[in-house]
Amino acid sequence: MKVGHVPLIPYHRPGNPRAASLVAQVIASYGERGTPIRAVMLERLCPNVWHDTPAAAMATLEELQDTARLWTLSKPKPALLADIQIYELRQTFGARW
Repeated sequence: MKVGHVPLIPYHRPGNPRAASLVAQVIASYGERGTPIRAVMLERLCPNVWHDTPAAAMATLEELQDTARLWTLSKPKPALLADIQIYELRQTFGARW
């Protein structure tokens, strides 16, 4: 419930300023649509997460890792949630995404 959308940023070598620029563009794009994000996945590298406090960012990272692990191990892959199910999660847990 903490993570929400996690856009994939195309691969760039570590330290390439273009990756940072793409992350900034994605954050702005989601913000303009009223869909704040808490994480991005840098293709072939790692997730990057942020939040209001370091502890909240760590909780977001832990949830992202747990969700990725469950998804990877699931066979068959679960169906995507319906819009009404996502809405219910947002309302129940106060998620901003």
